[in-house]
Amino acid sequence: MTGKAAGVLALALLVGCAPAPAPAPTPLAPVGLVEISFDGLGSTQASSQVRPLALKENSAGLDLSPLSVSVTDVGVRGSGGTRYITATYRVRNAASDGTPAPSARSNLTLLAAAVAGNVDSTALRGMTTFSGAPVPTAVARTVLPTHALDYQPASDRVSPVSGGEDLQVFLESEVVPGNLTRGGVPAAAYSDLGVTTVFPYGYVVRTPAGGRTLAANPAAGQYDGRVAISVRVPLQANDNAQTPTQGSQRDPWAFKMTFLVVEDPTTRVTQSPEEQVLPDSQVVARGVAAGASAVNILPGSAYAAQASLPSRRVCQVRVADLAGAAGATYLVNSCP
Repeated sequence: MTGKAAGVLALALLVGCAPAPAPAPTPLAPVGLVEISFDGLGSTQASSQVRPLALKENSAGLDLSPLSVSVTDVGVRGSGGTRYITATYRVRNAASDGTPAPSARSNLTLLAAAVAGNVDSTALRGMTTFSGAPVPTAVARTVLPTHALDYQPASDRVSPVSGGEDLQVFLESEVVPGNLTRGGVPAAAYSDLGVTTVFPYGYVVRTPAGGRTLAANPAAGQYDGRVAISVRVPLQANDNAQTPTQGSQRDPWAFKMTFLVVEDPTTRVTQSPEEQVLPDSQVVARGVAAGASAVNILPGSAYAAQASLPSRRVCQVRVADLAGAAGATYLVNSCP
């Protein structure tokens, strides 16, 4: 073999061994901007409401109807005690004014976003205590997204609520402005969409049977979808150095979250950190019902059901600040 031929062969072998380039992210199509409020937390009358916000791309939004709110406190205040909050909404494939959508839509997702006036560059705003006083700014960064969770006394831990596993995570490359389209054209900046940043997490709409597609032209009162918006926040510790001293009086009593509603052409499910101790069969069954092409797994997962449903690893999920900012806060951040 000549030196030239050997060089060509070596180059071919190197090219063949090189890792395949990461596939380009599929564009997300915004359909509205909404604000979800939580109120009366810590009481027996917790409630939630939705308010459409202006969106330059499409102000039509989404028809959401409050269904239930649950609040569960687990553990000891000041020693890892946590409050789990879930607001469940019925979803109609229609604009916020009730006008039905003329076409079916799949994977409608409430993608967390920050707008001007939010607390500490998060998706939260208007955080107050029972007295109406502002909650300390730093608390906003401790509010983290989850599936809907409930305490299981037998196992002494929280587990996902069946039908409420709606948390969805994304790669940062999937929520950059250029992957959010305006009339089919990539947005030049977040400001074009009325937001200051978009976070790589949200909550995906499903049908009661676990599917992801809402039919076109629903009748009045026909809510084919459900979505559970769930977060967890540490219970504030009792502290004689603070006013008031009782942590229960400093817990968030009310807050709002802002979301960019998008249609996602790719169907995936997410295994939450709390699911990592459960059999893979649970997330696989959810993926099959949804027609998912993959399951998002987070650091710490021992997921091994690749033959049933392929996985992709999402190692970083930002919940505060801009992407790449030195002070950004994360749900998980364990990239190689």
